[in-house]
Amino acid sequence: MLQPELQLTIMRYACSTKSLFALLKASPRFYQVFRSRRDYVLTELARNLFPGSVFVDAWDTAKALQLPQPLTREISDDFIDNFTRDNQHEQPVLPLSISTSICQLGQLIDWFVQDFWNDCLANLKRLGEYAGLRQDMQALELPLSAVEKARIQRAFCRFETMGLLVAALKGKDDPYLDQGQAFLSHYPDDDIEGMACVRDYFARRLSGVFEAIEEDAMRAKPSAAIRRLGQSFGEHDWFSRVPKLFQPDYMENMMTLGLPFLREVLESRGLHRAALVMATSARTPRRFTHAFSSGHDEVDQNYLPPYQSGIYGGEHEFRDDSLEDCSHGWLWANYGKLAKSYNRWTRKGFRDWGYVMIDSQRLKAAGVLERE
Repeated sequence: MLQPELQLTIMRYACSTKSLFALLKASPRFYQVFRSRRDYVLTELARNLFPGSVFVDAWDTAKALQLPQPLTREISDDFIDNFTRDNQHEQPVLPLSISTSICQLGQLIDWFVQDFWNDCLANLKRLGEYAGLRQDMQALELPLSAVEKARIQRAFCRFETMGLLVAALKGKDDPYLDQGQAFLSHYPDDDIEGMACVRDYFARRLSGVFEAIEEDAMRAKPSAAIRRLGQSFGEHDWFSRVPKLFQPDYMENMMTLGLPFLREVLESRGLHRAALVMATSARTPRRFTHAFSSGHDEVDQNYLPPYQSGIYGGEHEFRDDSLEDCSHGWLWANYGKLAKSYNRWTRKGFRDWGYVMIDSQRLKAAGVLERE
């Protein structure tokens, strides 16, 4: 029989909520030890789910989720002004409410990491066919590296935190949109572009949802069930030209409703999907577009030189990827020129394949480094 200390050590290295749950379900003795040290075990699991500096971003999201509701402008602004100075995540054992929230977030973001990468990889393959790139498919389809996964996790955490904060004054006339810009001001340009990749991913996926609802309705026409759901956004008929022009507005509003809601929308089908979308499609200003559009239209050229030789040859060619370094995709896209503005609502371009997320080896496999 294993000693409780050894059982605790085994649980400490659980790499997912699923594996920990399976262990506790299989062994009453492990479960007994877990109950006595739940705060410690969940703290360690939370750190395993978000390794390295990404854990700080998960902590920020968990703290934002605990802000009092309804969220006021003052509370939101105070969080934005001070969250980078919060070092409570360094505690050996976290409050149980925080560690539980981070573990739930980790399980949720794992789903989005895979869905995001599946979408990006499909777009990258299509780009190769369209542009005639010489792609190494075997290398291109390898599982995500630790750095790639961490970059995607980090971007989703920050996007979720931002969504919670920029929605603070939803429906009010106060000029709240500067909250998003203030939040982004804490991050370098390439990290902001990572969040923009997540925004564009949701734009693509939600566009597919809107199109699927319309196709379902057309196949069911004149179904009474569809009619009972309501065929309108506001005062506009679902199928008319005007609401389709406003769909980006609806989508950005949906992005502020949280990752659990967005996953439900993406996984749902039929009438349930239509009901979710129609019930939450308020036309509001494009919070994320506005936030990404200001103050980040140019790249700080002083930020680039230490890494340029790593992309374009020299003695440090293809230096090892690091989560703390500027991504090679960002350097490749901005070499010798200013960055494009983030404020364009687009489903095409580099963000389609998550260019700031992937590591140098996958960039080589994709064939994009051969093009300027």
